[in-house]
Amino acid sequence: MKKQGAILRAVIMALGIFYFQDREKIMTSPLHFKRLCVVSFLIFSITLYFSDCIYAKPFTDDIGRNIEITKKPERIISLAPNITEILFFLQLGDKIAGVTDFCDYPEEAKLKPKVGWLISPSIEKIISLRPDIVFATAEGNRPDIVEELERMKINVYVMNPHSISDVLREIKVIGNITGQVDIALTGVNALTRRIDNIKKKTVAGSQKRVMYLVSIDPVISIGPGSFIHDMLTTAGGINVLSDSPIRYPRIDMEEIILKDPEVIIAPTDLIDSINVWKKRWGGISAITHGNVYPINPDIISRPGPRIVDGLEQIYEYIHGTAKFKNQISK
Repeated sequence: MKKQGAILRAVIMALGIFYFQDREKIMTSPLHFKRLCVVSFLIFSITLYFSDCIYAKPFTDDIGRNIEITKKPERIISLAPNITEILFFLQLGDKIAGVTDFCDYPEEAKLKPKVGWLISPSIEKIISLRPDIVFATAEGNRPDIVEELERMKINVYVMNPHSISDVLREIKVIGNITGQVDIALTGVNALTRRIDNIKKKTVAGSQKRVMYLVSIDPVISIGPGSFIHDMLTTAGGINVLSDSPIRYPRIDMEEIILKDPEVIIAPTDLIDSINVWKKRWGGISAITHGNVYPINPDIISRPGPRIVDGLEQIYEYIHGTAKFKNQISK
């Protein structure tokens, strides 16, 4: 639809230019040629006036809201770091009108106008930036923020990914909304090849019991239904909390000892805390064998293009191919 509309506008634009430049010649031409030129010029004028209709696209976001995009967005606001990363991945940096205070990747994101906190961005600031569309998240942004923007007649697309495939789908959807279809498809295909490479290698590899720590005080891990769980299992791990009824379960020390993870992966800033607790954690296989690894939380907790970087790193940790081991001090 997009390509057809672009071709149609180009053809009609050419006819319009031809009409204006050669109107004297047209007026002395045969009647049928005059009629053709007049009709073409009328179509040209009408098309320019209703050009947005050619782009009009209906979308349903991840929480079931119907959105009608009537023109290619030129001013975009991101209300989450992962969305900002997707927009830059799609080469839309010049169209980003605003981001949250937490949007820090890539470096260019730090230079964009700020709309406030992730959970409570400033409605006034968003409105002042005159966005054509706002991208938000179901888990990071409050529902009342989305509702208020709707009342202000601002298009809002809400994302809510729970798996690697959901993240890839979101990249393609945002590419479709913003007119970056080809770039999105090329990027997703490249990410998919890397994911498939990990899957092929895990078929022959031995699985290990893995626990990912979200926090340590209290101890919170991850369960099914989260994209981090999907990353662990895709990389060949067995999530020790795969039987959890919730996505981010709180877990006590006795249960951790019972689950006995062979690999523990934690955000970089938690490793020192685990060192402090090493005597208490000493009976766990991951501690005994030095299989406790740090990871940049941004590449595993932000559902954007960099989760494939996180997936590859998790694979290395689980299968012992990482360049370093034993992040617990002796």
